[in-house]
Amino acid sequence: MTGFVSSPAAPATPPGAVLACGPFWPDIDLNHFRDSQRIGGTLIPDNRIRDALLGAVMTVETDLGPWRASQEGAGHASLAAVPGAQIGTERRLVLLWQRAVYGNATADLIETHRDVSATGQGQSASGDFDQRADDHRRNAMHAIRAILGKGRTAVELI
Repeated sequence: MTGFVSSPAAPATPPGAVLACGPFWPDIDLNHFRDSQRIGGTLIPDNRIRDALLGAVMTVETDLGPWRASQEGAGHASLAAVPGAQIGTERRLVLLWQRAVYGNATADLIETHRDVSATGQGQSASGDFDQRADDHRRNAMHAIRAILGKGRTAVELI
């Protein structure tokens, strides 16, 4: 017996770490993001997670800015205060917001964190990463369109 003892690695993000998204949008829990998107604690550093989430929040805010302004004009101080369906303990709109931000942030991380030590086989599979990033961006777009009350496809006769 060698006496080797293994213990789990400490999480890269301290418990309770959040990204504040302003008075209207809900804050983002960094560990919830890591867990739900299956992003390991040692693979991508905390500051890169924050950067990806910040970029995603700005992207989603740009897409939803006019909608947010109309909701604030109607007297809703936060996204959670906007009337709508409740799913479990959360408002549907809050879950959609989270999905949009998480999707954009995950796509960014997939595109920018390919393993630099990838073998030739890993390098040739890089197209799979691009496809996964596209899937996350699609999910984010669907969430944004759902918040706006728009359908997912536009069809017209030629």
